[in-house]
Amino acid sequence: MLSKIAKVNTYVVEVPLEMEWKISLYAAKTRKHAIVEVITEDGIHGYGEASPSPAFMGETAETIKLVNDLYLAPAVIGKQINQLSIIHEGMNAAIYGQSAAKSAIDIAIHDAWGRTVEQPVYELVGGKYRDEIPLAYVVGMKDHQSAYEEALQKIAEGFSVIKVKVGMDRKRDIELVQLIRKAVDESKRDVGIRLDANQGYSVTDAIYVIRELETTGELESVEQPVKKSDLKGLKRIREVVETPIMIDETVFSAEEALFAIEYGCADIVNLKTCKVGGFYQSKKIAAIVEASGISCAIGSNLELGIGIMASMHVAASTPVISRHNDFILGAYIHTHDITSIAARDLVKDGKLVVSDGPGLGIELNMDLIS
Repeated sequence: MLSKIAKVNTYVVEVPLEMEWKISLYAAKTRKHAIVEVITEDGIHGYGEASPSPAFMGETAETIKLVNDLYLAPAVIGKQINQLSIIHEGMNAAIYGQSAAKSAIDIAIHDAWGRTVEQPVYELVGGKYRDEIPLAYVVGMKDHQSAYEEALQKIAEGFSVIKVKVGMDRKRDIELVQLIRKAVDESKRDVGIRLDANQGYSVTDAIYVIRELETTGELESVEQPVKKSDLKGLKRIREVVETPIMIDETVFSAEEALFAIEYGCADIVNLKTCKVGGFYQSKKIAAIVEASGISCAIGSNLELGIGIMASMHVAASTPVISRHNDFILGAYIHTHDITSIAARDLVKDGKLVVSDGPGLGIELNMDLIS
């Protein structure tokens, strides 16, 4: 019998960004993260993370700490670390929603479980399917020349998909994408361009921008062009453009993924491990995506090393996650990390080499947390 959970601690950690990060929803120069520590009766420590943006997720690092301390920690203490069905049932009974808070606890429990049995988490959630994970690099909103130079640099480093943040001005967006295409042409590499509007467009503007760009080249996909609740609009866009449509903000649960896919909103789902409920819920959503015959990628909410490595284990063990993944983003824009080895050091030629250490395969600098 595996050990039971004895204690759950939640810390709020703020890390500055190298530069202002701007998307259609918000702009920020720093990021607050909720770091969860699960301690078993055998003294094993496991760690999880959520990196919520209030405008996107309706949670903050501070609310996660409050929810964990008052509701979720009491619901999981005393449970065996491998009783994930019971644990999630208990968390859902304790409080509705709060998927980022539940994600951080779920990830910490899986880390403790893996450390207990001395196996990587991917072995606990399906086994290793791939040794390397193809990555996309994300260019935030900035002036055209800076975006062009950043794209050119990352293409040279081996990234074969460049994701460009758009959604505030359709003229600006079209001009920017044409400039990024210039960088791709100059590189003489096979590089896809993905757009992410973060809900910023109207249906009319989304269709206009996509069609205009389709006349001059191919787009790898367009992510969340309109409001997350506008399923009718997403379906309309998908019906009249050739480019695959990806959904992100629309999906916070397995039920939402199922409904959106059945309604005809998506060709691709952006699955965020630290948003939807951790490993347990990510695997449910991935199964729905696979059964629906569409594809999946794992995205970033600017997580630090804990969240990045959690996403790595999901991608490493899940066949349907066949698209280029941008969950590495946080490693490139924070001034420092709380892990002893930076996640970006595992990147080679635009791919993340899967780590084989026990649990998440990380060690933390606790001086930067508590």
